[in-house]
Amino acid sequence: MKSVGEVMAIGRTFKEALQKGLRSLEIKKSGLESLLFKDARQALFDNVSLETIHENLRTSTAERIFHIADAFRLGIDLEKIYELTSVDRWFLHNIKEITDLERKIAQSKGNIDRGLLAEAKQFGFSDKQLAGLLDRKEEEIFSLRKSLDIEPAYKLVDTCAAEFEAFTPYYYSSYDR
Repeated sequence: MKSVGEVMAIGRTFKEALQKGLRSLEIKKSGLESLLFKDARQALFDNVSLETIHENLRTSTAERIFHIADAFRLGIDLEKIYELTSVDRWFLHNIKEITDLERKIAQSKGNIDRGLLAEAKQFGFSDKQLAGLLDRKEEEIFSLRKSLDIEPAYKLVDTCAAEFEAFTPYYYSSYDR
């Protein structure tokens, strides 16, 4: 039996926090990566049946969120995914936006502009994820991001909710505009 556990991830958007949270699970994922695809362009499995995909969506497991993203990558409709999972449409819509941007990045064929790179960082994509999508090295993405002045900002979390002075506030990084 595998324990699912919990993570804490803070971002300016759900998409950013989700991808950060998935990275922190210690399952060798850099974010909302695929279980069915080697990358956004190449399937690992040519003959995965639609029934298998539907069963993966119906069954609540630690990998289910990855199966939901893969269903979007395969073009399965949001309403069908909702019907199979009962996951709130708001969450499904946000997951779909991540996979849609992932596709757009992969289709850029390595020629990512500043706007698309900044949007990817705001969606919580790690440099490692972007390197995989763009068929580049992680260090190249890091250098490109630095050269385009796309840097994280550090935001304060007031641990006392402004009720009184906080002596233990903490910070999180974000690529907020």
